[in-house]
Amino acid sequence: MALFQIFFFVVFSFIFLPVRSSTRTEVCPVFCGDKLIRFPFRLSNQPDRCGYPRFNLTCKNQTKPILTLPFSGEFIVENIDYLYQSIWINDPDYCIPRRFFKGLNLSGTPFEAQDLESYVFLNCSNGAIPKQLPQVRYISCLSGETFSVIAIPANRLDEYRSLSWTCMNIGKVLVPPWDPNYGMRLTWNEPDCLSCEMAVGIACSRVIRVWISGAPVVLALVCIPRSAIIGISFGVGIFLICVLRLVCHLRRKANNIYTDYQQHNLEISGPAVVRPRSATDDAKGLDGPSIKAYPITLLGESRRLPRPSDNTLLNMSL
Repeated sequence: MALFQIFFFVVFSFIFLPVRSSTRTEVCPVFCGDKLIRFPFRLSNQPDRCGYPRFNLTCKNQTKPILTLPFSGEFIVENIDYLYQSIWINDPDYCIPRRFFKGLNLSGTPFEAQDLESYVFLNCSNGAIPKQLPQVRYISCLSGETFSVIAIPANRLDEYRSLSWTCMNIGKVLVPPWDPNYGMRLTWNEPDCLSCEMAVGIACSRVIRVWISGAPVVLALVCIPRSAIIGISFGVGIFLICVLRLVCHLRRKANNIYTDYQQHNLEISGPAVVRPRSATDDAKGLDGPSIKAYPITLLGESRRLPRPSDNTLLNMSL
């Protein structure tokens, strides 16, 4: 059995160790609520190979994907556009303008804020604002019962000069494209999966990764047909089933060989048979009837045996 265990270990080492150290092309899609999370993003409880470095998300209450920016805090992921490599994120309290005033710092992230636009935020009394103003955004989450906060593009401020006289200027902020309901839009350039995503039924996946100073470095990406991913998964499953069947067969065969070997040894040596010792085994010499058949010679007082010439032999029976 020890020989079989060594053989089993060697076979599996040759089968699985090269796979472990070789290039991985795995895609790990998963849902968080109704949002599909796939490469380059991954959830924090998934293996590193499922995503690209710094594209980590968490799934809050199994319903809301959360993106954490190192210097700006947590944001809810509203939508991910894998084709155009953009992500819409929102404030957990659905008040994205408040985050603008706190400062949006994207340092240490793979994301960029493109098409930045300067907005002027005004605090106006309710009676000072007309109900309909083009290009003016009402910020309900920052407004109160007696005042309203509005945002006007800085390049359109001259068109609403009257508001600047009756409203208080809160501040001027440079912000990315945003919407009160959907938050703001960020983009990423690396990894560049546009060519993969443009092809129907193709997924982008990391295939070569090395570790330098304890940090993962991706060397290459590849486009993999999603149908191929399903086929590979199916093929791997069949392969593993065949390997398990082979292992069971070899193990059963090894057990049979071992059993036959033991039986063969028993047949050669044979069991040691000990015959019980009888009382006659200890008895030596003739038995009683044989002794009676012999003649008896009586010795005289001299205690000497008679010579053959003497006629003094007497036959007696005991």
